Amino acid sequence: MPCFNREKSLSCVSRRDKQNDRDAMAPRPVHPRALSYHGFLGEGFVRQHLVVDERWTPNSLTEQFSGMSALLDRHAIFKRLENRANRQRFFTDKKRLKLQCRLGRTKLLNTVTGDNTHNIRNLLIKHRDMQRLYQRMPIHLVVDNINQRTFVLRKERDRLECRLSQLKCRYRKMLIDRAFLENRIKYQNEFVLEEEVKSQGFIKRIENSNIRLKAIKVINSAYQKMVQVLLQDEIFYEPIIRSLADDMEDQANFIKHILYLGMPAIAKFRELNVQYRQLEIKSRKNLLEKQQMLASLVDHKPAGSVVPMRAKPERELSATADPKRYLRETHSMLLLKNVLKVVEEIIKEVKFGTLCSQAREIYPRLKSQMENNENIRRIAEREVMTRYALEDRMKLASVLQGVLVNNLSEEEINRLEYIKDLRKSVKDEENIELEIMEYLKNRGNAFIMFRLSLWNLIEILRHVDRNPKKFQMTYPNSYLKLPLLKFDMLTMYAAPPELYEEDLEKVMHVLKRKVYKMMKLFKADMESSRQNCKEKYHSAYLATVNTNEFMGDDEDQTAIADDDIIHDQKIMANIPNRKQIKMLSSRVVEKAVRREEQ
Repeated sequence: MPCFNREKSLSCVSRRDKQNDRDAMAPRPVHPRALSYHGFLGEGFVRQHLVVDERWTPNSLTEQFSGMSALLDRHAIFKRLENRANRQRFFTDKKRLKLQCRLGRTKLLNTVTGDNTHNIRNLLIKHRDMQRLYQRMPIHLVVDNINQRTFVLRKERDRLECRLSQLKCRYRKMLIDRAFLENRIKYQNEFVLEEEVKSQGFIKRIENSNIRLKAIKVINSAYQKMVQVLLQDEIFYEPIIRSLADDMEDQANFIKHILYLGMPAIAKFRELNVQYRQLEIKSRKNLLEKQQMLASLVDHKPAGSVVPMRAKPERELSATADPKRYLRETHSMLLLKNVLKVVEEIIKEVKFGTLCSQAREIYPRLKSQMENNENIRRIAEREVMTRYALEDRMKLASVLQGVLVNNLSEEEINRLEYIKDLRKSVKDEENIELEIMEYLKNRGNAFIMFRLSLWNLIEILRHVDRNPKKFQMTYPNSYLKLPLLKFDMLTMYAAPPELYEEDLEKVMHVLKRKVYKMMKLFKADMESSRQNCKEKYHSAYLATVNTNEFMGDDEDQTAIADDDIIHDQKIMANIPNRKQIKMLSSRVVEKAVRREEQ
């Protein structure tokens, strides 16, 4: 049965696909507009423009639109060919990717579920135990397992290799030191160090000083013995002096004899040393020449022989150069790490997108947050501007202050000098005041004693050269001036003392005058009548005292005291005592019991 359904080829694309595959940047098709409907160059408007151009003809617009239509046709043909080429390329890419997916899937199945025993035995042909261990395991897992098992061994191997390199360096250094020491032993006279020369000189000095020390000790012991002998007996003085002189002569002769014998020997030793050095140099040169000759004979080869060039060994990288050598990560671990990174990125995006639990609040909150951020930014800018303005003001103030302080005109200089003078005068006055205060503090007690003594003298001489002073009462109104209320008619036995004068000059003047008058009135014959005057004054004073008043007061006080005692006794009689209180309480209880019984 024939099939009427038309098969679609790969090169055929539907109309919808054509519309979707259209290039957005391509120009739209342009259709010529009729002259009667043209807005600017229409037939009805051209006459109004009064355009007169001999080169312009009605065919110009037709040619222009025909060129544009040809361009659009060529563009459509180009786009059609381009789409066809893209479809063919996509078709070939699809075939290639399908084939790769199919081959990769089969390879993956063979690797995961297939029997890899033969391949593993070929790979691990020299390791029987590992063949039995990994015969059921995929190849990619075998590699990871071997890496995991040999991690500690590889690390230990690297450590041992590092230690080996260190020991090799140390061994090489020790060999160099040994060769250096052998050369020094062999050529001792040639390689003389400055330290050795100094050490030999010091050793020689030490030996000489030891010899001198021994000689000094012997001489000191001899002198001590001589001193002891001389202290015991002075007869041996001359023999000892004579023996010492002989010893000195013997020592001088001995030194001369040593020099006489030693100088030729030293000269001969120097001559032999020079000859030895010359012979040693000659022998060393001969030895070097023979060694060079032997080396040339060994290295000499025939002219026709070709020396093979050695290939430069490739520089092997050290085991520790690989930064991922000690990373214990398998293929599955790396895959999980990549997945973890993807999940973390998704979580960050989710956190950024969802600011709250309810989705409808996201936009208002974002909107308000943007406004808040804008306000905060404005506030920050305003604060920065105010801070800059404040800094400018502070700088201006400091500049103006410097100008005002350092701008010393003539008036300013005079003012500063006047201020200095005033401060100096104030300071002088303060110093004077302090001195006066210190003076007053030091002599204050003496002034007080002097003032009190003067006041005492004034009080003693108060009635000298002065009439008796009468004290009169002052009443606030005239009604109190009655005959019975005039207390100033009575005799006043005491009166308040008068105020003392504070001015010492006036006090001294009054005191001098009173003392002068009192001494002028005093005479020598008045001493006999002194006792009579005293008794007369005492009797007059006693006559003024009214004893009846004091007696009447005492009797009144005793009568008042007796009345108080009688009144207290009457009050105490009305208060019941303890027995009476008990009797009263028992009566009250009996009455209450009787009432209850009734």
